[in-house]
Amino acid sequence: MTSPRPVALLDLDGTLMDSASGIVASVRAAYERVGLPVPSEAVMRSFAGPPLGWSLATHGVPAELLDDAAAAYADHFGRVGVWDTRVFDGIPQALTALREAGALLVVATAKPQRWAAPICDETGLTPLLDHLVGAPDDESESKGQIIGRALTWVREATGDAGFRAVMLGDREHDVHGAAEHGLPCLGAGWGYADGDELREAGAVEVLTSTSQVPAAVLARVTDRPA
Repeated sequence: MTSPRPVALLDLDGTLMDSASGIVASVRAAYERVGLPVPSEAVMRSFAGPPLGWSLATHGVPAELLDDAAAAYADHFGRVGVWDTRVFDGIPQALTALREAGALLVVATAKPQRWAAPICDETGLTPLLDHLVGAPDDESESKGQIIGRALTWVREATGDAGFRAVMLGDREHDVHGAAEHGLPCLGAGWGYADGDELREAGAVEVLTSTSQVPAAVLARVTDRPA
């Protein structure tokens, strides 16, 4: 009898890569373009991860300016911010260990696909991944919807064997999105969550180092500890 395939769903910003500086610069450009006060550095860093429209609305952009602010962000990020990123130390080794253990690795990110794919190519992540699911260009989907599309691909890839999956992410949206599909979520404590955000959202465990990723993931998706 074939065992279910172990699957790790992976957030991108704040989990696999540190993209805060490019995001912060683009957020600043968006607020300046629409004539609103620029938020604090901490608030701008919190834009890494959640859907852009949610972040803008949550942090003071009125409904009538949302489209203009989002367009300004996209313009700056597409020209400059998209490349201002680096992979967190230890992530390539963690992904390699998971692949060697037989896990399928699927990115599920609220970053638009048109940016997420080339960033993964540029930083060398693509060869370590099995699939990538990003947001549509208008970032209209919730994290739960993005995870749902990732799981559709996983079901097709695993077929009759089935799978056991866990999410790894650094924000409450990852935890809540995974829960919509009955999946546990491991918290990436090196990311951009504020204080106890991940625990309060319901993360099953908050990791403090990328070196903990292989063991924590495999313990959730296999019948043996890593």
